[in-house]
Amino acid sequence: MNSMDVVLQAIVSGLLSGGLYALIAVGLTLMFGVMRVVNFAHGDFLMLAMYGTFFAWSLFGVDPVASIFWMVPLMGLVGALLYQLVVKRIMGKSEISSIAVTIGVALLIQNLALMGFKADNLVVNTEWANRAISMGFVSLQLPHAVAAAASIVLIAVLYGLLRFTDLGLMMRAVSQSPEGAALSGINLHRVSLWATIIGIGTLGVAGPLLTPMLYVNPTVGTQFTLMAFVIVIAGGLGNFFGAIVAGLLVGVTERLAGVWLPASLSAAIPFGLLVVVMLWRPQGLLVPRK
Repeated sequence: MNSMDVVLQAIVSGLLSGGLYALIAVGLTLMFGVMRVVNFAHGDFLMLAMYGTFFAWSLFGVDPVASIFWMVPLMGLVGALLYQLVVKRIMGKSEISSIAVTIGVALLIQNLALMGFKADNLVVNTEWANRAISMGFVSLQLPHAVAAAASIVLIAVLYGLLRFTDLGLMMRAVSQSPEGAALSGINLHRVSLWATIIGIGTLGVAGPLLTPMLYVNPTVGTQFTLMAFVIVIAGGLGNFFGAIVAGLLVGVTERLAGVWLPASLSAAIPFGLLVVVMLWRPQGLLVPRK
C-alpha cells in the first residue's frame, strides 16, 4: 500500500468515525441549544449504554445492533429522569452552575459504575466484529461501517424531527428565544423534557454501536465527553449542522494525524483543531459572523 492509499484509507476511516462522533455530539448540542445546559455527564450516560449492551450480549446473547431497539427507549427514560431530577433545577441558571452540577453527576455515575462493575475492561466479541469490507484500495471495518450507516440514518431522522414536526418547530423557537416562545404559548418545560429525552436517547444508538469496537469500563465515556465538546464548540454552540460538519472534520483530522504522528500526539490533534477554529471563527464553523 503506497502513501496515497494510506491517506485515502485514513480519510475514509475518519469519515466513518466522524459520523459516530457527530451522532454523539448532536444529542449534546440539542440539549444546549434548547436549554443552555452544559452536560458534562453526556459521555457517562454513553458508558451506561455500553454496559447495558455488554450485559445483554454476555447474559442473553443479544447482538449489539439488536440492542439498539431496547436501549433507545431505556436511555430515553434515563433522559426523562435526568431532566426531572437535575436539569429542571438548573435551567435558567448560569452555565457555570450547570457545568458544576453535571460534573458532579458524571463523577457519581463513574464511581457507582466502578463499585458495581469494577475497573475491568470488558469486551464484546461478535461474529462480525472483526470482519472488513474491501473496496479497491480501501478496507472498511464492518463495525465502523455499520456505526456510520446507523449514524447517518439517525441524524436524518433527527433533522426530519426538527424540521418537519411541531415538536421540532417548538424546539427551534425555544432555542432562538425562550422568552418569545413562552409568550407564544409554548410550554418550555415540556419542550425541554423532550430535548433531554432525545439528547440522551441518541446514546442508545451510539452505545451499542461503539461496544464491539472498544473496551467497556467506567471511564470510557470521558473521552467522548471531551470529544463531543470539541465538536459542539467548533461547530457552533447549539448548531445542528455545525456539529455534523465538525464531527466529520474531527474524525478525518484524527485519522490523518495518526498516519504521520505517534498515537499519543495524534490524540491531541482534535483539541489543537479546536484552538485553530476558536482563533479563526470563535462563533463556530457554520455560524455567520456578526
